[in-house]
Amino acid sequence: MKWILSTITLASIILLSCQTNNKQIANTQETKIVGSDRDVHGCIASAGYTWSALKDSCIRPFEQIQLNIINNQDSYETAAFLLLDEKKHAAEVFLKESPESIILKHTKEFEYANQDYKLIQDEHCWTLIKGNTAIYKEKQ
Repeated sequence: MKWILSTITLASIILLSCQTNNKQIANTQETKIVGSDRDVHGCIASAGYTWSALKDSCIRPFEQIQLNIINNQDSYETAAFLLLDEKKHAAEVFLKESPESIILKHTKEFEYANQDYKLIQDEHCWTLIKGNTAIYKEKQ
């Protein structure tokens, strides 16, 4: 009987000491707090926010104008997002393949451009062109 009692006591001590060590290990490991993934501008990426140079603040691009990819044979991307400034002097395009947003300047009515991209509006729908190839278009 003493042997059984000693074995149970020893097993209990071993189990409790293991749990204490696991708790200590867990407390020493760095745990990430939800929403703590702020970028250099303070935007929380896990909540869908990214920096907008036009708005000078964090925005959620998917709440803006959505442009759908025209031909996705070379890419798995399906959408780009478009933001126009209030005075329509510039447009900002958010592409997955670009680490930063792309700023396009107003060139003429319903048209914005930079050296690589052109954004045109035709029949109330926006189209993003790279070089001479239309790559994204707003759904009609």
